[in-house]
Amino acid sequence: MDRRQRVLNLVLPQGRTGVEIGPLTNPLIRKDEGDVLYADHLPTDALRRQYQGHPTLGPAGTDGIHPVDIVLGEGGLAEALGPRGPVDYIVASHVVEHVPNPIGWLREAGAALREGGVFCLIVPDKRFTFDHFRTPTTAGALIAAHLAGLRKPPLATVYEHFARASPVDAGAVWRGRPAPLRPISGGPAEALSIAAGLAETGASVDVHCAVFTPCSFAEILAELIGLDLLPFECAALEPTRPWESEFFVLLRKRSDRTAAERAASVPRLDPHRHDALPRPTWPQRIGQRLPRRWRRTFR
Repeated sequence: MDRRQRVLNLVLPQGRTGVEIGPLTNPLIRKDEGDVLYADHLPTDALRRQYQGHPTLGPAGTDGIHPVDIVLGEGGLAEALGPRGPVDYIVASHVVEHVPNPIGWLREAGAALREGGVFCLIVPDKRFTFDHFRTPTTAGALIAAHLAGLRKPPLATVYEHFARASPVDAGAVWRGRPAPLRPISGGPAEALSIAAGLAETGASVDVHCAVFTPCSFAEILAELIGLDLLPFECAALEPTRPWESEFFVLLRKRSDRTAAERAASVPRLDPHRHDALPRPTWPQRIGQRLPRRWRRTFR
């Protein structure tokens, strides 16, 4: 089952009204599969200018970016929807990690959902991405960002992103092989220069503001719901599958249950499987000790 079908199975869009945030050229919910609105932070033309030459868009380039139905402003999704809301579902793939204030963002999404509506998140697993060498985000960091009402990444996060972001072979990590640190942006010295420049100008830059493993996300989610900071229960949490690099979370808006009851809906994940790095199998461990010319047998 591909990732798109997994999302369809979670949100069941047929006959329901929903929003997909940031679909760009590859929406997970197609217009013929339900009454779906595409939302982004810029109108279509401005979005195409911003992504001109971006390598992730594929052969269609900016022409493949789907028209934006809703432009998100500082008032959040509910305000942007206006009379078209509330909706039955929201989908956001690889968005939450870019948001400076994830708690505020999730609360804004909750305000745009009907009671019982669902929010499907696809979240990168830091272990298998360029965030491999970064420390997982804590509940305290998210709460601090929320209390401060952050609208742009804090300088500490900017520094960590540029100092530690490194290309990673996800397949090799799954096989238990150590990943070499090769900073994409020049390492700590370049990161310091970028952070200092932003401090001087007050400008902002798009980075991963938060990084998670499935286990760390589940622990934080339970804590934040238990503090009644989020209006959701956890309807599903599918940890990262072998050889993949992302996990799926389905949140359901519930106001008829206590915060403690909603927090208890978050599954407890095994940190050895869903937080620690994979270990090599015993044949691989043996192979690592053999002369190089013999190791191919154990790959």
